[in-house]
Amino acid sequence: MNRTLKVTRLHLNKLSTFVVAPLSIVGLVMVVSVIIALAIQRSGASTDMASYIEGARYNSGIVWSLPGFLIYYGVQAVATTYPFGLALGTTRRNFILGTMIANALQAAYITVVLLILLGLELATNHWFMSVYVLDVNALGAGNPLILAATAFLGVMFCLTIGGFFGAIWVRFGAKGPAVVAIGLGLLLAITILILAPNLGTIFTGITGLGVAITAVIVIVVALAVTWLAMRRASVR
Repeated sequence: MNRTLKVTRLHLNKLSTFVVAPLSIVGLVMVVSVIIALAIQRSGASTDMASYIEGARYNSGIVWSLPGFLIYYGVQAVATTYPFGLALGTTRRNFILGTMIANALQAAYITVVLLILLGLELATNHWFMSVYVLDVNALGAGNPLILAATAFLGVMFCLTIGGFFGAIWVRFGAKGPAVVAIGLGLLLAITILILAPNLGTIFTGITGLGVAITAVIVIVVALAVTWLAMRRASVR
């Protein structure tokens, strides 16, 4: 356990990436959202209209702004930290577990930040300007429990997928991630072709719980493949 926690502490040493980068991204999204909302309001839209509120709640900027950074962070957490982890005397199993704990801490941190911002948004009547950043449909329309579950699982999903591709790179080299990505893309395309006649029914039947369960399954599978890839991985 001590070796596992050493790996976790190794990841937490990068505070500028762990703490500051997510805050910067969220802050930028908030600034852009304010500018867009004010532009819409100045065009004559009334903030009291139900149509304005309904449209504002479709702002998903905060949802799409973080995945790119998080996947990158997950890749480098495995690919660049792996040699240092082995230098600390950790096993590959300890490294995977320590990285998973660090990912969970990152997910919890971002979740808490978003919950605090949601509380401020609701308390200030949407930043005193009817600006909807976190009180949006994609995050539960103001429901803190849905936001917390969505944020935590979403961050863990992105970090784990990034770690998966990082492990493939460590194990198979530069061509590994490209081959895997192409293979997964083809599998997805074939699956869509097979399910095409029933896609409408499938999409209408999607629920939040179903999405959460799917995310958990993908996370577990990605962790298992990461572990298998790292078992025979050499230091690059």
